[in-house]
Parts: sequence; structure tokens; C-alpha cells
Amino acid sequence: MKITVFLTSILSIAVIFLVTCSKSDMHVVTIPFQLDHNRMLVNAEIQKPDSSWRKVLLWVDTGNPEFFISESLAGDLGIDLPDAQTKSKINAIELTKPANIRMGGMTLNFEGINTKVMFRPKWLFSTMHIDANLPSTVLKKYQVVFDYPQKKLTLAAPGITKHIGEHCAAIVNQNTGIVQINAEIYGDSLSFALDNGASYSFTSETVLDKILTHEPDCPKMKGALGCANIWGWWPGEEAWNIIRVPEIKWGSVTFSEVGLVALPDSFPLAVWYSRKSARPVDGILGPNVFKYCRVEIDYPGSAVYFKKRPESDFHDMDMVGLTLRPEMDGNYSIIGVAEKDGIPAVEGIESGDILVKVDDLPVKNATTGTVIDALRGKPGDTHHLIIKSEGKQFEVVGTVKRFL
Repeated sequence: MKITVFLTSILSIAVIFLVTCSKSDMHVVTIPFQLDHNRMLVNAEIQKPDSSWRKVLLWVDTGNPEFFISESLAGDLGIDLPDAQTKSKINAIELTKPANIRMGGMTLNFEGINTKVMFRPKWLFSTMHIDANLPSTVLKKYQVVFDYPQKKLTLAAPGITKHIGEHCAAIVNQNTGIVQINAEIYGDSLSFALDNGASYSFTSETVLDKILTHEPDCPKMKGALGCANIWGWWPGEEAWNIIRVPEIKWGSVTFSEVGLVALPDSFPLAVWYSRKSARPVDGILGPNVFKYCRVEIDYPGSAVYFKKRPESDFHDMDMVGLTLRPEMDGNYSIIGVAEKDGIPAVEGIESGDILVKVDDLPVKNATTGTVIDALRGKPGDTHHLIIKSEGKQFEVVGTVKRFL
């Protein structure tokens, strides 16, 4: 009996030791994520000066090497902020102290990552209700899996998990963590960055014109709707050209019916993005392309593994045709009304009107994804919209149409 009790005690101590070690020195973590406007959001914790932990919501972004936090989070962390007059003249301040952040119990490696407190644009935080982001400079330190069908994110120490899916050679900027994969569209060689932090896929008018010379009958539309409606603050979103490309070969994987937005050449996306990629890019491919895939990024191995699922959705532009802009006060203004067969999608609305309500959803202070999703449906469905114009409110009926 004494030997049994002794062995049981030893076993209990061993279990406690292993559990303690696993919490303090984890090498892999898998947590759920949510999508809002195609953007991946995860729950995490950040350590405060008193060693307590504050819950935060992070935007996972493979396309951004900078780590930024909101002004409200900075205040909770006891960070000294400039006075109101100084803040009005600057967009952000940068701190050299790395953040201490854990996710699913695993402390993330933020060593060498500066913290940027952003004062503007405030809608960057309010439209997703986030506190901070999880940048590519942190992600590149791990083997990363975005399992979109399962809505799970995995971060693992490099080399400890088995690769799953079809191998695609990638080009990785080892400083920024930006990943790009060479593509082929109708025989043209192009290169696209893998940007899960984007809401959609984007290229230039020049690339779009090349595609249309090969396939002039591609489905096309004008005006950024759905997840192509980024923030509403980019120049000319209400007039952007969008096509659905029948086929893009991205590395060794082929994607079909890809929605692709052409940004005006006056906004040089490729030039701006190529500053942080290892080689020049022609655009970015976002979650509308691979949200039905398990995507694994092997940063040290310069490879991406795709496991495609049979699900697909080529009707992400079935909605009431409004292009929106989140305002500083939490409202959403209408900056464009798309046309279908030359007829405005919704009658009686003008640019600058405020969208107050969609059916039973009050729009003010809702996330962008929540508002956009409320406008979706099957062609022929209707939504009752409350509109505010020049201080007066009125109701219109918006009909869901297939725009692309």
C-alpha cells in the first residue's frame, strides 16, 4: 500500500511538472479564428506592467511587417502618450520595447519587433473592433497553418509538424516575412503576394487589361462591392473595375473563378507592395482565393502548402450594390451605388447618404464585415434600408443582384 501511494505521488508530481512545462515552453498552438470582412481575427493576451494579462483581439496579417496597437490599448498598458495637440500632428509613435503576447497559452516571439501606437486612422481598429495586429515579422518565426474550412490557426516551431497539401515554391523576404508565389494567367508570368490580411485580391489596371486581351468575355463589373470594398477611403473605390478570372495557376495549384480588383495605375500597388517583398509583385491574392483551403506557410523552407477543399463560392458579389465608407463617428456613408445592366442597383440613394439600418441591424459602430454581410443574399432577395440624407431619414428597398 505504501509503495502504491508513493508511486501515485511521484506520478502526480510528474504530471504537474509536464503540464507546467507545456504551458511555459509550448512549441505549437492551435486556436480558433473568426473572419470579419475576410480578415482573420484571433483572441490573445498582452501583458500589462503589473504582470497581469489583458485580453486582446488581433488581426492576423501576412501582408504587414509592422506591429501596431490602438491608442486605447496603449493607455491600458500604461504607455506614455503625447498630448492632444501633438497627437493631432502625427499618426503614430514607435516604441522599441517588444510586446509580451501569448496566444492559446503560448508566448509568442516578439523579440526585435518594435511596437507602434497608431492614433490614425482610427477606423482601422473600429471597423474590425481589434486592439492590435499579428504581423508577418512575427509569423515568419513559425510554421503557420491557416485552416479556413476548420477556422483554426496553428503556429508551430519550424520543423516539428508534418507538411500537408500540395507544395508550392515561394519567395520569402526574410526581413519582412512577405510571401510571394509566381503565377501564370493565360501564359503571362506574374507574381502575387500571399496576403491573408487583405479583404480581397488586387492587381493593377495594366494587368487587368492584359487578362482581358486573352479573355475579353470575363465577367466584369464596376464598383467595389462585398469584400472588394476595402475601407472606402482608397481613391475611387466606387469606380474600381473587377473581373472574375476563369483560371489562375499559382505555383503548382490552380484556382478557378478568381475575383480580381484592378486598382487604378494612379495608385501604384505593385510599386508600394514591392518595397516589402523580396522581388517585385504584380498584385496580391487574398482570402477570396484560398478561403476554402488549408494554407500552410513554411517560412524557412520558402514554401506554401495548399490543401483544397471541394467547397467553393463564386457568388461573393450577390448583394445589394452599395459601396460604403466607415466614418470616424461610427457611421457608414454610401460612396457609390453599383449599376446592373445600366440601371442603379438601388433607386433614391446618393453619394454621401448615411446607411442607418439594414433590416433589423443598426449599422453605426458595427464591424465592416457585419454590415457588408447584412447586404448579401440570393438574387431577388430584398433588404429594407434606412437611409439618412440631409438630416432626414427614409426607407428604401434594396434588391440583391448578381454583379459578378
